[in-house]
Amino acid sequence: MRIRTFVTAAAIVGASLFGAGAPAATADDTDLVKSLPIGASGDGVTEDPAIVNGEAAASADGIAAILYDNSDAGSGRGNLLCSGSIIAERWILTAKHCFSETGIGQDASKIQVRVKSTKFNEGGGVIEVDDIKLRANHDIALLHLTRDANSEHVRLASASPVVGTTNYLFGWGSQSKIGGAASVHLKRATIKVTDIDETDWIGGRGIKSSKGNGMACSGDSGGPQFKLVDGLRYQVGVTSWVYYNSSSGVCNGPMVAATVPTSLDWINGVAGL
Repeated sequence: MRIRTFVTAAAIVGASLFGAGAPAATADDTDLVKSLPIGASGDGVTEDPAIVNGEAAASADGIAAILYDNSDAGSGRGNLLCSGSIIAERWILTAKHCFSETGIGQDASKIQVRVKSTKFNEGGGVIEVDDIKLRANHDIALLHLTRDANSEHVRLASASPVVGTTNYLFGWGSQSKIGGAASVHLKRATIKVTDIDETDWIGGRGIKSSKGNGMACSGDSGGPQFKLVDGLRYQVGVTSWVYYNSSSGVCNGPMVAATVPTSLDWINGVAGL
């Protein structure tokens, strides 16, 4: 099996980030490419509501769609950049590479967040962002909102998941291949934890997982990975990178999420939790 590295959004966000996906081809796991699952093209699709396979999420409680607009700052009509989670009334947890690898950096002027909607392009409420905090040496970022989200918050885990257990992934990313169209409807997928001492895209500690009934793809970056404890979900990871097939462009995995417990003190300190 050959493995290569490819950044889907190494240049400044623009047509290249939200452009057409890779050509269709038969999936073959013999040539995998390591990639950042940032952004997705077009306005989304309504069929088979993103994450490859998986299932439609029943609600968007605690989940946020992160939007970027080249021309209409604050309009809420931006492209899907990444997914994220609501950890406090004015704080969104997501991936650092959504900003450090796209040319956005810490310029919050054209970033918006949609909350309380299973659709990234309508419903709920759109809130502007006035600050972006980036964690050093970890694929973790926090977005500060200009007003309260008035939404349910996620619980943050203090310990990593157990290898071999099933976790749950949420996002609006492509349903098939790197650079493919975003899903209009929020999706969730089951994944199986295979290693808790991997490395995220930035170099911090990561959680590696294999495909369950779905896998992360373009647009799922920054989305939450949850474990269940006594029926309650706790966020253990932030989607960082995924392997896709170089011939088909299909996101087959495995994937790695930045480890939330490792950054918990930083998150709590910045957000005042």
